[in-house]
Amino acid sequence: MWDWLKKLLGLGARVPRISPKEAQEKLKQGAVLIDVRTPLERKLSKIPGSQGLPLAELAKRWESLPKDKPIICQCESGSRSQQAAEFLAEKGLEVYNLAGGISAWQAAGLPVKKGDIQR
Repeated sequence: MWDWLKKLLGLGARVPRISPKEAQEKLKQGAVLIDVRTPLERKLSKIPGSQGLPLAELAKRWESLPKDKPIICQCESGSRSQQAAEFLAEKGLEVYNLAGGISAWQAAGLPVKKGDIQR
């Protein structure tokens, strides 16, 4: 009932923001990378090994995510993934937000798979 007030005051779930290098280490240790961008955005580029779960579908499909592994949420720049990560943290999952999203990942020199569609 008071969720709107918590969000307004910034009292929602706290989610750690991690750098691309930190995310890469967590992935090596078994974390799951969730890409919350749209299917079209994923056709442009994606981080190898990421799983697509658009933000618009998260509320319906979050229960399909593993509960026994850390989850890293990722989007283009880190905004939508922050929303997704806060939602998942409120559900009790161990979750992190990739600061800067796929843009920061690519800028850090980490691999990005280009899709069939070009910008």
